[in-house]
Amino acid sequence: MKHWAKIIIGVAFISLLATGCSKIIVTQNTTQIEPPTIYNTIGINSAAVKSANSLSFSVSTDQTTYQPGQEVEVVVDEKNLLSKTNDVPVADNWSLDGLIRMYFGPAAYPDVPYGIAVYRGDYTTANFPALTSLNLYDPSGLYLATPVFAPTSYLFEPLSDIADVIPSKNIPTADAGSNATNQQISAKITLKGYWTSSSVPSFTYFDPGVYTVVGGDEWGNLVFVHFTVSDSVTTNTTNVNPENAPVKVISISNTHLNPPTDSPTVELNLENVSAQPIVSLDAVLIEFAPQDYNFGFDVSPENPLLPGANVIVFSDLFQGEFGEGIAYSLKISGTYKNGDTFNFTWEPSSN
Repeated sequence: MKHWAKIIIGVAFISLLATGCSKIIVTQNTTQIEPPTIYNTIGINSAAVKSANSLSFSVSTDQTTYQPGQEVEVVVDEKNLLSKTNDVPVADNWSLDGLIRMYFGPAAYPDVPYGIAVYRGDYTTANFPALTSLNLYDPSGLYLATPVFAPTSYLFEPLSDIADVIPSKNIPTADAGSNATNQQISAKITLKGYWTSSSVPSFTYFDPGVYTVVGGDEWGNLVFVHFTVSDSVTTNTTNVNPENAPVKVISISNTHLNPPTDSPTVELNLENVSAQPIVSLDAVLIEFAPQDYNFGFDVSPENPLLPGANVIVFSDLFQGEFGEGIAYSLKISGTYKNGDTFNFTWEPSSN
């Protein structure tokens, strides 16, 4: 069975892990096992190192620059560089303590040979500081794990990151054969921020600035990649459906007709997908004959639209029709709590 560990900033989650461990995580970081598939393990921003055992250890991110609150996807991967099978003994020779191991959290899983840490700042092997990395899991969370038998080696397929995890020969046969063969030695980690180390930990998005992702494996390799969080969340653009739009159109639909003219009532549902509270919000139905229509939202400094929240409003269109085949656009604008503004156009045909 091939497996892929994916770690996502989300809600509290309970999972039964492929290793046979049951783990309860009360945190904004959760673990999810995806269907068995071979994944592309190289992102846009990547670095790799070749070790003496003929493995290539790489770390990559899907972008180099992100908006505050945007997901940062990190991939780590061990690959055999030989054109023949490669039996690599475990080493437990970690160059850096405190790496977040897969599966996720502080519990030790000895069958995972790699981990990551994230630091605020621009670092390399030349200036790497003796600092504590950012806390990627909730330190007050509850993590439960049953014992896991440690492997003795990884038997890699030729030119591949697929390997058999070879367990100790003195453990029960049933345990030795469980989920040990044909594993993809790679993990995808999706992060939005970190937990504070105060007496009452709280989750915060990555602040604007440069960050260093350090990947390490048990054979002593370290890899450094960097990403930047931009210092502005303002979105003022003439582009249609910009990728970094702070507001998502969940739905817009004709709910019913109003007698005696059969004019439609349109329901509009918007979600704040940015990292900032929104204190004013406007949406105008444009390019819609015979006139534009404004949707008024109950959003204000006293009643902000918080990140992840949505708002629904209805508008009666006293003239015209609305539905499939009717051309229109939405002009969406607003103001964040910090005073920055956004302004963009949304069209269903491009969505």
